[in-house]
Amino acid sequence: MYMKKIILFITCLFCLASCHIITQEEPVAENEKAYEAYGLLTIPSSGFTKDSLRVKIVEKEDATMDLYIFDVKFAAGMPVTIDMLVSGVGYAKSGSEIRFYGDSIVPTAGGKPYEKYIILDLEGKITADSIVLSNYYGKTPSTYAGKLFKK
Repeated sequence: MYMKKIILFITCLFCLASCHIITQEEPVAENEKAYEAYGLLTIPSSGFTKDSLRVKIVEKEDATMDLYIFDVKFAAGMPVTIDMLVSGVGYAKSGSEIRFYGDSIVPTAGGKPYEKYIILDLEGKITADSIVLSNYYGKTPSTYAGKLFKK
C-alpha cells in the first residue's frame, strides 16, 4: 500500500516538473516580418540565467509587434516553463535597426493573462544579426541577448 503511494507521488512529481504552459504561436502573414533568435536570458537580481532561450518578434499590420518568449523560466526552482506572448509592443525603424519598447503590458501564457509577470520598461533592438532587450517582469529585472537565425 505504501509502495503504491510512493510510486504515485513520484509520478506526480515528474509530471509537475515537466509541465509547460504553451502559448499558441500565430502564423506570420505574408505582409508581416518575423525575427527569431536564440540567446541568453539573465535575471541579475538572482544571478539566474537561461541559455538557448528562443525569442520571436513579429511586426504586425497595426504598427505594433508581438514578442514571443518560448520555454522560459525565471528561477532555477520554478517548476514549470512557459511560453509568453507580449502583444502591442511599439517600434521604430532607423536604417537597418529596429528599436522596440513598451510598458505595463500584461503578457499571456496559455491564452490567459499572466499578471504576475507584467512587462515594465521594455526596451530592445533588432540589428542585422541580433536581438537584445531589457525589461522588468513585475519587479524583477531581466536582460536578453540573442543571435538571429534564418529559417
